Amino acid sequence: MPHYSQNSTPPPAPSMAERCIEGVIKGLTWLHVMLARHLTATFSWLWRVQGSMQIKYRFMLGTLLMALGSILIALMLPVRIPAEEGIFAALSKAWPSLYLRWNGWVIDNPEFVRYLDTAGKLSSGTALAFLALLSALIAIVAAIMALCRKSISLWMLKISWAINTIVLFAFANWTIAVPKVITAADSRMFDAYACKELWTYTIFITPIALIVPVLVLVALLTIEARRYYCGDNVPITSFVTNPLLQNLKTGGADPRFRSSCYWAVALFVLILIGPFLIFGCGSEDYGMPKGSGEPEVQQVVHIKKKPKKKKKLLVDPWSPYILERIDIDDAKVLDELQEQTQDTYSADRTKKGKLGKGGPGNGGWPKGMEGAKVRFIRLKYSGGNWDQEMGKSGDYNLLIRFNQLTGLPIASETEAREIDRLARFPKKRAPPFVFITGSGGLRISNSEARILRNYCEVEGGMLFIDCGGGHFGRSVRQMLAKVFPGKSLVDIPNDDPIYQQPFLFPDGAPRFWHHDGNRALAIRHEGRIVAFYHPGDIKDAWKDGHSGVDPVVADQAYKLGVNVIYYAFNQYYRRHYDQDDEK
Repeated sequence: MPHYSQNSTPPPAPSMAERCIEGVIKGLTWLHVMLARHLTATFSWLWRVQGSMQIKYRFMLGTLLMALGSILIALMLPVRIPAEEGIFAALSKAWPSLYLRWNGWVIDNPEFVRYLDTAGKLSSGTALAFLALLSALIAIVAAIMALCRKSISLWMLKISWAINTIVLFAFANWTIAVPKVITAADSRMFDAYACKELWTYTIFITPIALIVPVLVLVALLTIEARRYYCGDNVPITSFVTNPLLQNLKTGGADPRFRSSCYWAVALFVLILIGPFLIFGCGSEDYGMPKGSGEPEVQQVVHIKKKPKKKKKLLVDPWSPYILERIDIDDAKVLDELQEQTQDTYSADRTKKGKLGKGGPGNGGWPKGMEGAKVRFIRLKYSGGNWDQEMGKSGDYNLLIRFNQLTGLPIASETEAREIDRLARFPKKRAPPFVFITGSGGLRISNSEARILRNYCEVEGGMLFIDCGGGHFGRSVRQMLAKVFPGKSLVDIPNDDPIYQQPFLFPDGAPRFWHHDGNRALAIRHEGRIVAFYHPGDIKDAWKDGHSGVDPVVADQAYKLGVNVIYYAFNQYYRRHYDQDDEK
């Protein structure tokens, strides 16, 4: 116990903040010691294992691994040789092109391959693939020659190492350039996030692929290698006795060297992994437009038609033939779609629609993000044409009408995402809805089903599904049964909020084309619609020309799309920002 004089005062007790800082420092110190100890032991063990082998076998094994790496690079690259027949044409068709196939650029969308061909990346990939095969061949020859104690063997090993390293860095450069080309060609199909994701893989894989060439280089620079292949009388120069090489070989006799190596490795890993720990790997952000609500919008009201005076057939009452008197107006004189879809609505610009929450001003939501825009995102899936009628002449027409009818800002283009990308949006920053359509089959995995279920039930998102024909309706029901087990599609009542704001649909959703029934259906969770299914190909009326239907019919398709999007945004806002507020 310390002794204090009567005139002295004991030092003040450390504050809570100081104790916390001291605890953090102690924890980091302990972690540093443990990692340094285990890393040193691991590297020492690896070096002892390779040191127990004869030099010639070490070089043979390392060079064969480099050859294997070059072969893998060649298989990753595309081979496109302009030949209609013969061995070269067969080679072009049979070549795996693993890099393209793993990204779905051959099977799912051949347009990507066309973009790469136009940019010259297929020809450069072909040249690099043959260079990689040449590098592999040279490495195999060098591995065989490594068993012979000749000076030419050492030179062959060095040449093999140099060519392999050139091929590796050229391949890394090619994999960085290719995603940039695809993004510039079609950012809707391959967005910047997907581009950065592939770049991330390249950054992580390249250092791993460099491990073997670096170890071979270190071995080639040792005095043992020169004396083994060039003779025992090779003098020891300052170059081969460099402390760095000696410490790498021995595991580090100097504690300062071991500590510096550890911190160098730790800093390298931190630079690679740190940004992804902070911002999330491939994470995205979808914000709701900020505003106060109540912009001037077109509110739809129902108009009752005046009954027309019925026309009658003039029949001779004294005719010997008995005819049933029918009403001429009962005949079907209009096209089925036109007759069943065209609603008797008109615009009343004197009313205000509350597109958002709060007082007067621009539309939006008080707790939204500055500069955020309404975005239209499609989901990519396996088994069908998920991109049916996507883009400026389809989905984007709806966004334009959404902006015209609501005043809310919109994105400059529509987008597409894989299902697993939904899991990368941060909480409260996921898209309030995603769009699913097609005319073929729709297949999802169990993990994708879990992602969709979490997106809808936990995050508060909604699936906006539109049947494009074919057997899409059957596959949608199978998909929804997988995503929401125990729940089934049910009819949406005509007085549901989704049909009330901002436009009134007193008879429910217009039917349009009859691909899979006449009524829109839904799956609900906790009273909220989590899956809105329209069976009549609503997006066909969004296209330029509206697929031949009357503009009045197309207008109802736009307004129904606005209602669905608006409903999804309001429900998402209520779940995360204003749960007690009822519209």
